[in-house]
Amino acid sequence: MGNSVIIVDWGTSSFRAWLIDEETGRVRDSIAEGRGMGALDTREFPAYFDECLGAWRARTIPPPVYMAGMVGAAQGWQEAPQPPLPVTIREVARQTVPVSGADDVWIVPGVRVAADPPDVMRGEEVQIFGALALSGGQDARFCLPGTHSKWAHVANGALVDFHTSMTGEVYAVMLGHSILGRGLEESAGENSAAFQLGLEQADRSGGLLLHLFTARTRVLFGGLPLTAVRSYLSGLLIGSEVRAMAELTPPDGKELLLISATALREPYQAALTRAGYRCHWIDSGAATLRGVREVIAHHRQQEGRAGTDV
Repeated sequence: MGNSVIIVDWGTSSFRAWLIDEETGRVRDSIAEGRGMGALDTREFPAYFDECLGAWRARTIPPPVYMAGMVGAAQGWQEAPQPPLPVTIREVARQTVPVSGADDVWIVPGVRVAADPPDVMRGEEVQIFGALALSGGQDARFCLPGTHSKWAHVANGALVDFHTSMTGEVYAVMLGHSILGRGLEESAGENSAAFQLGLEQADRSGGLLLHLFTARTRVLFGGLPLTAVRSYLSGLLIGSEVRAMAELTPPDGKELLLISATALREPYQAALTRAGYRCHWIDSGAATLRGVREVIAHHRQQEGRAGTDV
């Protein structure tokens, strides 16, 4: 297992890890799903880290580990201060933080917008730089759906701006803690017609707070089946996000890089195409791997280590 490196994406709700060949980037082994930070007490992070990665690191000189995501937040394992924009991949690598008491374990810092209002990201920055490398460009605009969706702009290889929409979290809160989720069954499947209806509702005037209640009134008097509420609400929220972001990042005929898991590809492509965007999809896992590999290459060079281009 020589010349290996471990990449970890450790967020609030999930833990993913890859053991890769340092020279070629080939994945030798992976952990598809583990416990996110929200399921652990702060004191449990080191033990869970060892539980998940101990077998991979059981060598005289264990492979280095680079972790991205909320693991570097104040409520994470160890805080990694976020540098302000604009930042390049080299600056992200330079700000990578060693984990105290751990041998060759590092946290990628994330980045922040130092403006009024401020904005922050942790984990998406490596996906952005990874997608940029995969696309072969130096300038691009991005949409990264998720719990906190990000829209970002890279110019001349530097991340210069981004905006956050709480789309996924609002979806979960509305279904789990409001009247909109009352009586819904967990197993209700996707309904493309209801999703499209939600997109259409989002295009109407009045704003999101007005539109949200239609997920209730359409069930009562508008013919929307209770089993279709999830899809309708998804269309409404994604449509509202895209409509709002189109005011800040209007469609300009150039490709918008959509970085997401497979499950979010189709709904976001539908909403973005409807709004006039031309999209190119990149898998978020592939973007994470490539982005952290870029960080590793620069960081190890900055540390003066002998190594290869990972």
